[in-house]
Amino acid sequence: MTSKLLTTALLLCLSAVGEQASNKGASIPPKPQATPPQGVTIDSVIAMVQAGISDEVILARLKKGAKQYDLTPADMIRLKKANVSDTVVRVMIDPTTDVGKPSAVPQPQISAMPAVQILTIAAPSAPVASGATPILGAPTSGDPNDPLTPHDSGIYIYTVDRSGKPQMLVLERAAYQGAKTSGVFAASLTGGIMKAKEKAVIPGTQASLNITDPTPTFYFYFDDKASGLGKTSFGSANLSNPNQFALLRLEVTKTNRVTTIAEVGAFGASSGSDPKAMITFKSERIRPGLYKVVIHALHAGQYCFFASSGYQGAHGAGAAGAVDIFDFSYSNQ
Repeated sequence: MTSKLLTTALLLCLSAVGEQASNKGASIPPKPQATPPQGVTIDSVIAMVQAGISDEVILARLKKGAKQYDLTPADMIRLKKANVSDTVVRVMIDPTTDVGKPSAVPQPQISAMPAVQILTIAAPSAPVASGATPILGAPTSGDPNDPLTPHDSGIYIYTVDRSGKPQMLVLERAAYQGAKTSGVFAASLTGGIMKAKEKAVIPGTQASLNITDPTPTFYFYFDDKASGLGKTSFGSANLSNPNQFALLRLEVTKTNRVTTIAEVGAFGASSGSDPKAMITFKSERIRPGLYKVVIHALHAGQYCFFASSGYQGAHGAGAAGAVDIFDFSYSNQ
């Protein structure tokens, strides 16, 4: 009896212990298993691009995962619309692709503006010293009454003052008033036997410079040929020697000085300086740019050197085309 009771008690104990163990195990939840990390998805690639991550970093991540994406055409269109570069898409398709250094985002090409050609207009050349004239703007040295001393370009007369001392006087330019015609009525009455004349006019009856030497000597000082006589060029040609000038004796009217430049008659017409008014002179070249001009046997009256547009001396266009006129007068008093 006692043995049966012990056996029954032992069984009850074992049953209780098992029930407790079972209840204890049910109260503790099982330990969850770790989820393996996921690779880079299409959405994560798009997110990285939109976040401003460079292609170089995205490619490094794709290369590390070494995942080959089975991209459909719809996937590639989606990636393109999200501004994912072609290089990144290529590596997604084949992670073994050798892309080298990722290329920079292409910048829009701006075509170069065509070069603008600037046209320059050369300024007129300044007169250049010839040896007879000084450098423009430089102070002169030497005796101004010595013909061999450099002088500003122009025409000078070499004379003596009342005390007998030599002096150099510059001839100033005279104004040229134009031309007028006379004798037309007489020519029409005589059927052209008497000629109508065209005369050049210089204002005033007296030149500002008067000389008393009947055989005066003049000196012509020229700059280089590119500039001509004077501080500025004359007309459309260059003056480089006295033979391009003519010396005329002027007729004096009530208010002006004139010289005939053309004649028209029944038997023809002629133009140029009046031979009767021409005064011969002799010129001598002293050195480059310096000429000596000697005149013989002047008679009292008004005279001028002029350079015409023809620059042909006594047989040129005459005073009608005068470009520069240098006047003077001679009196024996």
